[in-house]
Amino acid sequence: MAEPEKKTDTVRRLVREHEYRSALRIVKDFRLGISRDDLDAMRLAYECMVRPVFYSQLGRDPAAEVKRGIGVLVRLYGSERR
Repeated sequence: MAEPEKKTDTVRRLVREHEYRSALRIVKDFRLGISRDDLDAMRLAYECMVRPVFYSQLGRDPAAEVKRGIGVLVRLYGSERR
């Protein structure tokens, strides 16, 4: 019987497949091994993807926040390291 896929492996697979929204949905709840700044960037990117109008009203640039968060996501989970 195969072992279930670990969340970090799922995130890496989703990043390889360019499924950033799905990857961010998972990683935004991670707690360990990620700096506060990186985690905040990924959380904000996900929130800007699902609520862009709200964040625009707060004076944020949702597209820029998404780009920044995806950059962090790819930097952290875009390689095949274990």
